[in-house]
Amino acid sequence: MENRRWRAHAEPSKYPPLANQRYYCVLVQYVETVSTGAMTDFVRSLDGGAVARKHFNFRLADTDTSLALTGYGKNGISPVAMTQALPVIMCAAITKLQPPVFWLGAGHVDYKLALPVQTFVDATGCMVADISVCS
Repeated sequence: MENRRWRAHAEPSKYPPLANQRYYCVLVQYVETVSTGAMTDFVRSLDGGAVARKHFNFRLADTDTSLALTGYGKNGISPVAMTQALPVIMCAAITKLQPPVFWLGAGHVDYKLALPVQTFVDATGCMVADISVCS
């Protein structure tokens, strides 16, 4: 996801490392969609709301940008071994799956990777937030 209203701040050290990023890798179930309002609220909470709401407008990053950031093409993007380190946000609904295993992109449209949810969270240190709604 790209914050289309992102702007660099004069004092980047003033913000926590995961706050005020232009790009985030977001994991959401196929049966849900990202709530950009909820995502804005969550990302703003990372720095205590220091950046005004008017500086947020989350949208899918375009295909070329996604490829440059992750190294993966459309429908094959994986949060594992990305070209650039991006903060990863996992939708909280994924943590409630039974059995607690989820499937994610594995670098190619036809490849998927199944992982235990908690193993992924522990290994990646991803953030978990309630940022999705049922489609």
